[in-house]
Amino acid sequence: MRMKAHTLLINDMRQISKDPMLMASLLGPLALIVCARFILPLLSEWIAKAYGFRLTDYNDFIATFLLLIVPLLPGTMAGLLILDERDENIISYYAITPLTREGYFRYRLMLPSLLAVLLTTLFLLFSGITNMQMENPFTLILLALEAPCIAMFLAAFADNKVEGLALSKVTGLLFVGPIIVSFVPEPWQYVGVIVPTFWPAKCYMTGISNEPFMAIGAFVIGLIYHILLLKIMVRSFTKGID
Repeated sequence: MRMKAHTLLINDMRQISKDPMLMASLLGPLALIVCARFILPLLSEWIAKAYGFRLTDYNDFIATFLLLIVPLLPGTMAGLLILDERDENIISYYAITPLTREGYFRYRLMLPSLLAVLLTTLFLLFSGITNMQMENPFTLILLALEAPCIAMFLAAFADNKVEGLALSKVTGLLFVGPIIVSFVPEPWQYVGVIVPTFWPAKCYMTGISNEPFMAIGAFVIGLIYHILLLKIMVRSFTKGID
């Protein structure tokens, strides 16, 4: 299975290198880090001089918002790869190999998760608008689960890659999560609990606000919610290819 996963990874790298959309999904988080580190301070300074509004006063919201883009991109990439392989009937081939279909799904779910962890950690370390704190490992886990959830959402509800690209635009609605957490007062903000991104945003914001118990509570609920969502979407996808 290890060798098969290695082969899958090599094939993925070849496919990504040939597809500008997939390449953008992989490199996009690195561009976010550069923008947050170098462009955001200059933009904030210009807005402050021109309009008397300090963008850096909202760094916590901006950091949360950008953090949620990071898993979205590798998740979209993985979802489009799954759709490609389903259209070419490659998944059925893997089902009869030593890798098995279960091994294929483990690989397909782990890859975007690992990329999300790596890229999110890089953002936390080098973006310059946030710091590694005790609550971030919890947020990191929830963000790592966002990526496979997005991948399986595209795979489960899109009939082909073109529909997958269109459906990926709908995932932009997920950014309502950090907006609700940052600007809607309690208890009204809890109307957003159904939005998956509400939970990593809540975990992060309560953590940096020195509310560790709230951060841990948001992590536990968010973890359960993401696992349930992932199971439902995997089941929906596998029913569609059986």
